[in-house]
Amino acid sequence: MLLSFQTVYRICHSNKAFYSYRQLWKSPSRWNKYLYLRNYCTGVFHQVESKEPAQVHSEAGERLQKFLSNSGIASRRHAEQLITSGRVKCNGVVVTALGTKILPDEDIVEVDDKIVHKRSSYRWVMLNKPFGLITTAKDDRGRRTVCDLVKDAYKDGLIPVGRLDQASTGLLLLTNETNWIHKLLHPKFGHSKEYIVRIKGRIEEKTLDKLRRGILLPGEDKPTVPAVFKAIACYADHSYVRVVIREGRKRQIRRMFLTVGHNVLSLERIRFGSLLLPSDLKQGKWRDLTPSEITKLKTEFVKQNRNVA
Repeated sequence: MLLSFQTVYRICHSNKAFYSYRQLWKSPSRWNKYLYLRNYCTGVFHQVESKEPAQVHSEAGERLQKFLSNSGIASRRHAEQLITSGRVKCNGVVVTALGTKILPDEDIVEVDDKIVHKRSSYRWVMLNKPFGLITTAKDDRGRRTVCDLVKDAYKDGLIPVGRLDQASTGLLLLTNETNWIHKLLHPKFGHSKEYIVRIKGRIEEKTLDKLRRGILLPGEDKPTVPAVFKAIACYADHSYVRVVIREGRKRQIRRMFLTVGHNVLSLERIRFGSLLLPSDLKQGKWRDLTPSEITKLKTEFVKQNRNVA
């Protein structure tokens, strides 16, 4: 069954599945995409021998794994695995090379023969993480994750911004705008995170001074960057310390206190950048961020980025 350009064009405008590909008729590879769309409409999914080879946009466009991540298909790392395993197609051609760039508004991307649509809206969520949950979108061992608490978290492709270990509690952000996760977490941009930490034993001021200047953690070759450590209350058998750090090494605060001889009994994050954990948001509860909160968070990044530059 052969379809004319006009017929395929009408299908693209009447079928919601093709709404984002209206501009492809103006692209250089329109013959290749016409053949592919024609076969899609007629139920034929094998690769088409076209008059033009599949094009790879080496200088312009968006990285394929980033597009898949932003579309909510998978995390960036999982998206790379999908590509290298041959499960991703671009304009009907299997792509296995990492770093391949596409034009999201023109190219047709498929994962397991299902078309991937560019996400048109994003969601940001604030969660007060309770004790015992895993901070990940999905756990291969079947343990409960933070996404189990948030309505439509899996449907919307929400991913935690950073990590709180299983024994930690407090403020955790989740979003499907994944291109912002790296920007918010990278130490060079200086987003601060504040914690209230309860430790075993009475801590001395000279120990806090050592932690403030930065210490070398076991197994690492660079000391921690200067941070804020302030004793809130000290008792004979335990102390409360306010901690503000601008980096996010694995279990960093617990390891820092352990290095100076104090075990962490509890750890709660109360602030991320400008976002404070509301007193009325109980553990296990969540809410969507307001547009003004999202804008303020992103504006902070822009200011920090200017300072770095």
